[in-house]
Amino acid sequence: MDSIRLTVATLLANVAGLLFPIRDDIYGLVLLFTVNFIMGMLADVCNRREWSFKKAFRFFRDAAIYFVMVSSIYLLGHFKGEEEAAMHCVSFMIYVAIYFYGTNILRNARMLTNERSTLFAVLNFLYYLLSLRVLEKSESLKGYFEHERERKNMV
Repeated sequence: MDSIRLTVATLLANVAGLLFPIRDDIYGLVLLFTVNFIMGMLADVCNRREWSFKKAFRFFRDAAIYFVMVSSIYLLGHFKGEEEAAMHCVSFMIYVAIYFYGTNILRNARMLTNERSTLFAVLNFLYYLLSLRVLEKSESLKGYFEHERERKNMV
């Protein structure tokens, strides 16, 4: 039993050593996912919606998948000898996560504030900008948004 524990600890230490160059990105993702989870939980509790362990489990599963994807991209680039390109891919993935989870955090934060407060106005404006509501008015993107609505109605 001790040899299995030692083997697992050695493997984890080696993987952590390989991922050391992206440790700040991983810390950032942990912070982003934690804030998102807390804001979602607070929004559910404060708006008297039922707390769902299924929803929480889905969140942790999705976060784990994202961590595996980011780590895998970096490791593949590292082993191919293209660490700089891998770092750019990881950075892009982090910005994508910041955008989508940040928009979700703003949506949940709006639910926690009084609609007549200045904070709500600020959060509402930021959410409007980040959720691309401004771009819905664009003629060139109307086709995309209609396609997405049709796709969602089919599912």
